[in-house]
Formats: sequence, structure tokens, C-alpha cells
Amino acid sequence: MSDPRQGNADEDTALARQALAQRDLPHALHHIGCALTHDPMHRERMQLLNEIIAAAPDPMALVQLEGDVSFVDAASKSYVLAWMRRWAEAMDLITDVAEIRPDIPYMLWCEWWMSQPGVVQSIPLSELIGGIVVDILKIASKCPTPIPADDPRKVTLESGARILGTLRALHPSEGMLWFGSSMVARRTGAVGEALQYAQHAYQIDPSWKAAIGVANALRDGKRLDEAAQWFARAGTHDPKDVSAHLDCGDMMLDADRKAEAQQQYEQAQRKDPEHPWAAASLMYLRHLAVRDDASKLALLRMTEAEPRNHRAEELYERLDPPRLYVNRLPHPADASANALNDIFEQMFDNPAQHHGSTVKLKLSHLESPSVVAGFWLQMEMWGPQVRLEYLVETIQTPDPRQPKAQVPFSLWKWNGTQPEPGVDRPGLHTVRAIHELASEPFSLDVWAPMAERIAAKLGGAAAIRELVSTLVFPPRPPGSAWRVLPWVQRSQVATALVIAHCDPHVAWQGSPRQQALYALLYGPSDWTTGAAILALGVLARRDALIRAEVVAAFGWLFQQIPSEGFCSWELPLVATWLTFPDLDEVTKRRLEEYKARIFDGKTGGSTVHMVQLEAKKFDMAAEVQAAQAAQQQLATGGGGDPDPVVFPGQRVARLSDYVRLMKAMQTGNMMGALGQFGLDMMGYATVATAWGQKLAQDPTLNAKFAAQMAR
Repeated sequence: MSDPRQGNADEDTALARQALAQRDLPHALHHIGCALTHDPMHRERMQLLNEIIAAAPDPMALVQLEGDVSFVDAASKSYVLAWMRRWAEAMDLITDVAEIRPDIPYMLWCEWWMSQPGVVQSIPLSELIGGIVVDILKIASKCPTPIPADDPRKVTLESGARILGTLRALHPSEGMLWFGSSMVARRTGAVGEALQYAQHAYQIDPSWKAAIGVANALRDGKRLDEAAQWFARAGTHDPKDVSAHLDCGDMMLDADRKAEAQQQYEQAQRKDPEHPWAAASLMYLRHLAVRDDASKLALLRMTEAEPRNHRAEELYERLDPPRLYVNRLPHPADASANALNDIFEQMFDNPAQHHGSTVKLKLSHLESPSVVAGFWLQMEMWGPQVRLEYLVETIQTPDPRQPKAQVPFSLWKWNGTQPEPGVDRPGLHTVRAIHELASEPFSLDVWAPMAERIAAKLGGAAAIRELVSTLVFPPRPPGSAWRVLPWVQRSQVATALVIAHCDPHVAWQGSPRQQALYALLYGPSDWTTGAAILALGVLARRDALIRAEVVAAFGWLFQQIPSEGFCSWELPLVATWLTFPDLDEVTKRRLEEYKARIFDGKTGGSTVHMVQLEAKKFDMAAEVQAAQAAQQQLATGGGGDPDPVVFPGQRVARLSDYVRLMKAMQTGNMMGALGQFGLDMMGYATVATAWGQKLAQDPTLNAKFAAQMAR
């Protein structure tokens, strides 16, 4: 259900009264539950809730929850449980609800019920901790220290603090209650109380956890040297622990006590050499000390490590705050891209079983053809032959399939609404060069110098034709963590940057790089349009003369944004234009307003009307018959050349070449096997995919392969 607080509380109350009058108690309970989300302690609405429950012959029958349960219905059930004097269950459930929605002060119900005579005394301490205290601490752990006064979760936290106070008075020797009270007090800003509670918790239970509690309370009170002593004491309780060193290091780094911070991170790294938090923090400190490009790049690379290093991300942002399309590349937002990602998820566990299937994708409006390029790349990587039927209901105006102006080449041909490549495949040398650049974390400060070196290595303007081809046939992503569609967009930006740096010392006007980038800019609408925008933006920020020309081009392009359907290049256009140094205030305000409209969802959009993966109608008998016929043909000397050349001119051209490769890999010496044919892992993936597809399609070739492997 949608958030009930978006509705009107008085209207929900009126609907509840109406339903009660009609004896429709389930609907009455639901509507008053929605009304109470605005204020769970509203006296009039609580009275109506009591009337609804009292009207039920069996109140528990009103709250039999099954399947996906809304928090409103769960809260109502907790209230009914309290009505039935099942206090422990009621408080356990309502604190669960409060954990889900701490912005709604349901914790006040728990506090109210706990104040009833004899209630808290009737519940064992273990149930109080497991059912109530743990939920309060989970809520506190997700709140900042201290929580802002206007944060709606503050009321819940303050109620939790009072509940813990009640429990401390009843069970004064339970250290968990004192530790938890300190944790909550830190969030509510009660620094003095937080320290007192933490110290008392340590007296009761001198442990690592309690020592950390004292250290954190002292840290909040800016008593850093004392806090460091308590972090050290925590280490005596658990000599293998690294978190106390990391917390102490963070405290010292935040206080600009870098030498002490470095000492703590180094101690953590000695205990755990692979710890990502320590590694990122030490690299950050190194960069602060030497301010060299190498350490900054090393930290940036950590942001895209597997698994992700969130500490590296946080620290790198201190050095280079996020700037859209400068050091942050958003993922494609096409509806078709999101739909195909869902299809890829369905296929992921066993892509081979979908060989011969068809993906049907139907959209309200035409979107970027590079989405289809991403689909082709994913299928090429996985191996199965899967068709894509790309159906569109409406073609926008202007028609995104058509160039926006006269251009010397077009990346795509169109068969109705089905995009097809308009260029040949690039050579492996060019593909590898783009792979090298796109594999680096995205930052134009890093990518632009690399792009210039790669452009020179490829031969400058002479390489532009093949570079253009990589926009349609991009390299494969470098690791399993990559989703293919964002990777395609990323590699296209890398390609456009390399084109922008082909022969940079040749005059811009009339140069091959100028012609190529404007062909992409003015060509059919695609992610490649956005890639050209980013590349032109890099050149424009450097050179005022180029900037004047690009501003005029951007101004014209801005007028070509279609009024309906998703436009993949409108955000790159606006965001890149806003980075220009001499932007006048009128233009800046206009672009900022348009950017806000994009983020508010007030510009054109597309809708997926159908996306499905249709399995091939598999005829087992026919497949077996074809395989048997192929084997019989070979047995009688038929089937043609027993060792055919399948891929002329390629390194693994003959069937016997592929068999030799497979047998060598079976020995376990993979790199030696690849070395026979001059392959690396990327080249092997291409070979294996091509051969796998051929063998799947040709029963006779497959029978020859089986015969050679059996020798």
C-alpha cells in the first residue's frame, strides 16, 4: 500500500466511523489505523479505535494477518493484543512496527502499555530484551549522533530512552540496559547521561562492548585523549579486534590529528592486512601527505573494488565532491534498460537453457538503440542465441531514429523500430584500448589524460573509423560485478573521449575529431549522443573558442528535446552545459530549473507495456534424431571434411585447433593452453562463445567435435 500519511487523517476517521456504523469492522479498523499514523496518541481517534474493537465479538478475528502485511495492520494487531491483555506480544509487535517506521511514534504505545500496573513486572527480562530493547537499539543504530531536532524519529528515540529508564529501575544489574541507554542518549544529545550510563555498564560488565560504549561517549564529549585510552582498553578485552583501532583512527582523522590516525589504521592493518576500511584510510592519509596523482588514483580505484569499499567512496568524496558527468556517471535510465535488466536476472542462473528463446519488449516510445547493443553483448558473453523483438507504439517528434542534421555517418540502421548495426565490427586492438580506459573508475580528470595517450597509441585520427565501431560493438566488462548496460554506456563515453583526443594538436575546425563528435551529437538519439556531449564538454572547458561553438550547438540541441518519451541525452546536456565557466546567470537559472524538472520526473518518459522471455518450443525427439543422424553420417564416412576450418583467419580456426585448446585446458594449465594460440582470458571468452554457438547450431560439427575429443 502507499504511505497512508499521504492521505487525509480526518477523511480516514470519517470513513472509519461510517464503516463502524455499517458494522464493516475490518474496513473501520483499517481506516482508523491509517488516521492514527498521523498521530498514534490522538485521543479522539484512539477512542474510535476502542469502539471498533469493542464492537467485535472476537477482536482477534479482525487482525488475522496473512501474506504481505502493511505496518498499519500490524500496528492495529498490536493494539488488539494489548486490548486482550497479551502485553508481551503487543509490545514485541509494536516495537517491530516502530523499527520499520521510526518516523511514526508508535513507541509511545509501548511506553503507555508498559506504564500499566504490573505489566512490566509480569514479563521475564529475557523477553523484554529480545522483544523490546533490541528493537530500540536497532532504531538508534540507524540514527545520526546527535539526531537533529526536526528529525521525525526523535520522538521514537526519546520514548525508547524512557522505556529503558523504566527497565533499568526494575533490573539495575543488567549491563545491557545501561549500555543501550548510553547508546540512545548519545543519539538524543544527552552527552553527560550517555557517559554516566556507559561507565556504569562497564562497572557491571567490564567487556569489549562496554569499553567501546565509554569511548564513544567520551568521543561525543570531545574528550579525545580519554576516548583513545578507552578504545585501547577495549583492545585488551579482545586483542584480535580491529574495529576499536578503526574507530579511534576515524576520531583522530576527524580531529585533524593525522599522525595518531595513521598509527591506529596501521595497527588495524597489522591485525587484518586486507581490511578495506584501513586500506582506504591509509591511502587517503598518504594522499594528504604527498598530494600526488598516483595515491589519488589508487583511492579512486578502491571505490570500484569488489566488494565495494564504502570507506574509499566516503574519503574520495572529500577530495573530489560528486559532480554529475564529471566524476559521477549515472546508470542509464531508459525504461527499456530497466526491463532488460529484469530479463537478465531471469536468465542469470542458467543462460544456456534459454537458447532459441525470444525476448519481447514493447514500449510506449522509442528509446536508445544502445540498449539493444547491450542486449547483444550480454548474449554474446553468455553464449545462447536469443532473439529480441523490440516493439514501439509511438514515434516521438522529432523522430529519434533520424539524424538531427546532415551527418557523414550513422551508427544505426533501422528496420521499422528494430535497430541494426550501421558499422562493421572493430579490430581487437581498438576494443582492448577502450576496455583499458573504461575499466578505470569514472572521473574525467583521470580519463581525459588516459584518452589522449590511448588516442596517440592507436594512431590518432586514423583510428576514428574503428573507434566509431566500438560504440555499437563495445568491449566486454572487466568483471562479474558489472551489469552490462551501464558498462556499454561507460565504454561509449570512453570511446568518445578518445575520439576527442585524436590528433589534439591539429586545428579543431574541420578536423576528423570535430566531424566525428558532431556526427554523434547530431546523429540519431542514443546514449552515444550523451557520450559526444561529455567529450565536447571536456574540450569546451579547456578552450574558449571551442566553448563558444559548443554552446551554440548545445543551445540548438536543447530545442530538439522531444516533448514526449524518454530522452537519454537531456540530463547529460544540461549537466555538462552547467559546468562551463563563463555561463551567464539567465542561462544558468534556465538550466538549473530544467535539471530540477528532470529529477522531479516532469519531463518526457517512456513506459514498458510488455517484457517477457518466451522459451523456444523444444522438440527433444527432433534434437535426438538430428544428433543420431549426424553420428551415422560420420560413421559411414559422410559429413564432409572431418577437420573443417570454421573461422578462417582466426587464431582458433580449425575444429582440431579448438579440440587441442580444450584438451590442453583440461590438464589444468589454463594459461599454457591459451598461450599456444596467443590468447588472453578476454580473447578466450570470445573464442569460446563463437565456438559454443557454432556447435549448438550444427549437429554434424558437434558430432565431429565429440569424436575428436574422445580420441
